[in-house]
Amino acid sequence: MTARFPDDQAEVVFSDVFVEQLTELTEHDQLDVLADVHRLCEQPEGRHRLGAPLAGWNTLDVLAKQFRVVYRTSWHTGVGLVEVLCLGPRRESEVYDMAIAVARSGILDVDEVTQLWEALSLLDVVPEAIGLDGWDYQPSPAPDGMVRAAVAAGVLPEDIASLLSIDELQAAMTGGWSSAGQPDPHEALRAALERARARVTYPGPEAVLGRARPRCGAVMPRASLRCIRAHGHPGAHRSR
Repeated sequence: MTARFPDDQAEVVFSDVFVEQLTELTEHDQLDVLADVHRLCEQPEGRHRLGAPLAGWNTLDVLAKQFRVVYRTSWHTGVGLVEVLCLGPRRESEVYDMAIAVARSGILDVDEVTQLWEALSLLDVVPEAIGLDGWDYQPSPAPDGMVRAAVAAGVLPEDIASLLSIDELQAAMTGGWSSAGQPDPHEALRAALERARARVTYPGPEAVLGRARPRCGAVMPRASLRCIRAHGHPGAHRSR
């Protein structure tokens, strides 16, 4: 395995066990662990390669080196993959006993793994809190008819309406009106972005206009979908 992934990018997926372990941590510790795991996109080698029966796995020290994350890395047609198995205490090799049990369960060999981005949503973690740009993605756009209706109603300009998803545009058309019943593009965009992210500090139209930039397009090994983040993005690929 090379010391770096191409462009420091990789798909990052978690086992259900790891996601459950994250929910048991404080918010501060969740952020620390997630930030350290995300840095594996830049430094995938880790510090401690494991031998049998965990050959092929590696560990990452987290939480002031009191815990370790067990993970493995690989390449698939030029796209990096980080698969995170579990988290456990370093003391008395507890983490390794846990990792052996989880690995033998085959939990990472099935399709039902959780992408890093999905985990952030489940944990209610703001992507920027772990060094990610949570706005540099491009969802599937709403149908042309919806876009034309929103523009004709004066709720949004075409350059923004054409870059919104169905759910976002529906939220804009519902919330984009003043108390006097007049179209309010500012409130429409706010409603759309709040639909996109539950916890949102209003970023303005640039959050949507950036979606017009070329996309990454890398085919992710586990999701089998193309990355919808901006071309040249750092870190974890994203499928939705």
